[in-house]
Amino acid sequence: MEPLAEENKKLKEAMNLSEKNIQRAQRERDLVESNARDLEYQKGVLSGQLATMKEHLQSKSEQLITTSTQLKDASEQLEKLQKVSEEKREQDTELGQLCQALEQLQEEKAKETERANKLTEELEGEYPMVRFSVEVNVFPDGTSKCMQTTVGE
Repeated sequence: MEPLAEENKKLKEAMNLSEKNIQRAQRERDLVESNARDLEYQKGVLSGQLATMKEHLQSKSEQLITTSTQLKDASEQLEKLQKVSEEKREQDTELGQLCQALEQLQEEKAKETERANKLTEELEGEYPMVRFSVEVNVFPDGTSKCMQTTVGE
């Protein structure tokens, strides 16, 4: 009987070892399942974060598009303002030139009036005088108009 007892002993050891292996395998399976659940949860969390980030990026993209449009509009307005400013500078230059021309004409008019007055004083008494006056109006557009009044003496 001893060979049977020995074989039973070996079988019991094999069964114990097998049972330990089964328990270890079950623990490992439980651990793998737990890890799979954790990974599935993390996947869900990461998917939620990804969706949130995607929405955030879309919102930022829309803001950037709006800002870009506003900057483009502002740039166009600035270009228009620069053109208007340049035109204004040109007009100011022209106005300055016209003012100088007007001043010169006024100076010339004053000189001619003074000369005419001197001639009148010199000729007064020597010749019968016919008095006349000349008025020259110079307009801002550069045109002028001459008006003469004659008075006999």
